[in-house]
Amino acid sequence: MFGTSKQNQLQAAHIRSLEARVRTLDALVVQLAERAGVGDEELAHLRGISEAGVTPEIEALVRQGKDIEAIKSYRQLTGAGLKQAKDAIDAYRARSA
Repeated sequence: MFGTSKQNQLQAAHIRSLEARVRTLDALVVQLAERAGVGDEELAHLRGISEAGVTPEIEALVRQGKDIEAIKSYRQLTGAGLKQAKDAIDAYRARSA
């Protein structure tokens, strides 16, 4: 592990804080979409096209069932780790299905 235990604890706390913020913002998006009359399908489409790191090339790879290639491309583009990239591609695939 890199850094001191205290640094790791601070980083972990910061990550948890950011994750909580993302969940809060995601819930707000859902509420705003409902108020605006945006349906689930349209919201999923909008999320898919605005997904950070999911380029048209990666979208095409997912459509073709080439998940490993999509994960590799996502990692190269974003610098994400393997698990983060797999989770992002899985989430994108689920939303775009």
